[in-house]
Amino acid sequence: MDKVYLTWWQVDRAIFALADKLRDYKPDVIIGVARGGLIPAVRLSHILGDIPLKVIDVKFYKGIDERAEKPVITIPIHGDLKDKKVVIVDDVSDTGKTLEVVIEEVKKLGAKEIKVACLAMKPWTSVVPDYYVFRTDKWIVFPWEEFPVVTRE
Repeated sequence: MDKVYLTWWQVDRAIFALADKLRDYKPDVIIGVARGGLIPAVRLSHILGDIPLKVIDVKFYKGIDERAEKPVITIPIHGDLKDKKVVIVDDVSDTGKTLEVVIEEVKKLGAKEIKVACLAMKPWTSVVPDYYVFRTDKWIVFPWEEFPVVTRE
């Protein structure tokens, strides 16, 4: 599969573009989807005035283009979202299955309104984010995951 490598600068510009759109939405809570959505979620929380941030961890990928049968929540969202305007933040909406699981979980916790913000989306996703910056059919390599560390033996 072809890859596209994003730089820290590109990611930061994309996060600021998302923040500009989210200012109009005025979320009460940001939900960061671990792991890829955490850096964008934290940045958005700060940029938007320290909006409360919650985390959910959902495992689906085993490797590049290698997925489990279905996404599984490994760390649930803690706390109540009753009557809150929520934005779910992830790095990319690929199949959309992870975001489907997260959206359902946020609904169960009583959110009044839910929006999804991703840095990127794939053309085949089942969940088109309300806000996104990049659209690509390539495997995206974000700067926080680019190079493995090699040690001498």
